[in-house]
Amino acid sequence: MSIKGKNSPYIIAFCILLYIGFALVNGFNLNIVDKIVISRKGLIIEKPILALFFYVLSLILIYFLPSGWKHRLIYLRWQNPLPGSRVFTKLAIKDDRISHKDLVAQHGELPEDPKDQNILWYKIYKKKQADEVVSDSHGRWLLFRDMFAITFIILVPSAVFTFWYSGIEKGILFTLTYCLLILVLWICARNTGNRFACNVLAR
Repeated sequence: MSIKGKNSPYIIAFCILLYIGFALVNGFNLNIVDKIVISRKGLIIEKPILALFFYVLSLILIYFLPSGWKHRLIYLRWQNPLPGSRVFTKLAIKDDRISHKDLVAQHGELPEDPKDQNILWYKIYKKKQADEVVSDSHGRWLLFRDMFAITFIILVPSAVFTFWYSGIEKGILFTLTYCLLILVLWICARNTGNRFACNVLAR
């Protein structure tokens, strides 16, 4: 199963939690939640149509924002935003597990240009992508990246609706809570992305 496939249940559960929070603030009926069970086997949605709805919704929200824009928002860089673009000049230096001498011995003189850094890093990654630590850290990065993107996308429409439907007080509470959630997910996405880039070099 692909990494995105493994992340799908978590993304769907995250979308459900976002809906529950939105519904609670606006006083909506939560009968839909009665059909959702979280067990040791994972997330179980008893009604197939309901399960399909949340699955399609999560796909739409994930792919609504292109990957390039997700990376620009997370790393606040327009050009070469990926952590692999600065892994040799900035990230690896701060990681005690990574030896600069060993990297030079294995790959020659390390590039300083951001684009060239990412190209070399990706070549190294392709050789190590089956490594469990690398795969796990890659999955965590994609998960937090997509959770951040989903929350970022639905902030404005859901906040505007809450202001209109439930009033200024609840609208402010909802917006502040969502902004805090976006900030937390943004930090997690940045950190897991940087960690993933370094894990590739450290393994």
